[in-house]
Amino acid sequence: MSTCDKTARLIAATRTRDLSPDEARFIREHTAACRECAAHLVASEKVAGIMHGLLPAEVSPPRRFDERLHERLIEQVHRPRWYRYVPSLPLRPLELAFLALLLFLAVTAALYVSLREEPEEPRLITERIVPAGAPISVNLEYLSVRPIQGVAVTIELGEGVAFHSTYPEVAAARLHHWNGDFMEGMNSIPFMVTISSEGVREIRTRADFEGWRHEHLITLTATGPAVSLAYYQLPPRRIP
Repeated sequence: MSTCDKTARLIAATRTRDLSPDEARFIREHTAACRECAAHLVASEKVAGIMHGLLPAEVSPPRRFDERLHERLIEQVHRPRWYRYVPSLPLRPLELAFLALLLFLAVTAALYVSLREEPEEPRLITERIVPAGAPISVNLEYLSVRPIQGVAVTIELGEGVAFHSTYPEVAAARLHHWNGDFMEGMNSIPFMVTISSEGVREIRTRADFEGWRHEHLITLTATGPAVSLAYYQLPPRRIP
């Protein structure tokens, strides 16, 4: 039995008998050092005073009242005390709903900030100058550390760019699909395009393999007799 349990039992015993000098001294010494038991003693004395004022002298407390009171006091001693540190706020239902809404918005905002991914800028791989007015050779290159099967490559032309081919259906197409396997080392997919006028044109490509999408952005900047051809690589991402 702990010291607090013994103190609670002695406090409950004061309702039915007089304590011995040693028991009374034990309660005094313990409650002087233990705030919870001191509060327990004060509460017990208040209950005794209230009952004494309510009941006539010839009326006794209900049967097993002392035992039940003792059990409740023991329960109070062992009850967790964390709620004492929570402020008591008398709020109406509308105010509680408003606070719940604020909490929901705060949690949602925190999740949005933590999960949102800032898009990374394309990384320039290489850039070269080619003559204008002639078909432009474009070469997609993929470095593989091992053989890869089931690669799907899509080439999409922007406005003002066309495939250069002797086949009319290829020259008129806006998309070109290539499916095959990559070998270990450097893999190249060449094609040729023409541009219709000066300005900045774009070609976007993507290669899907092993659950990832590898994208490139190719810009063709035509100014007078030259075209600047720049290859950009975008961060790889999981295929949706």
